[in-house]
Amino acid sequence: MTNIYRSQFRMPFSLFEKLKAEAGKAGRSVNAELVGRLERSLTDSSNDIDMRIIFEALERLSLRNPELRYSFGVNLGNQRDVRPSEIESGNWTLAADPDNPVADLLAKKQAGVPAK
Repeated sequence: MTNIYRSQFRMPFSLFEKLKAEAGKAGRSVNAELVGRLERSLTDSSNDIDMRIIFEALERLSLRNPELRYSFGVNLGNQRDVRPSEIESGNWTLAADPDNPVADLLAKKQAGVPAK
């Protein structure tokens, strides 16, 4: 752990509570949540990062507005793999690919859709 900088930061308690809640949802520590968010915000933008930001924003919107359903198409880099997707009340739906269940699981993972 020689390449770890230990520090103590101050933040408004309300911000800490939000960070703590998000860490709990993600199943990780507050420190891991903070480091992950800082890394994402300081990393040069890429398609993966931008897509993750979009998915996280849609998830937050759907949780705040459970009466709304957000629909969009997902293209995961394959011209033949464009599928409808929806998020409602924080629950993702990505249309299944009956011809390729392995690709379907990978697409869901890349889209941030929990496996069921």
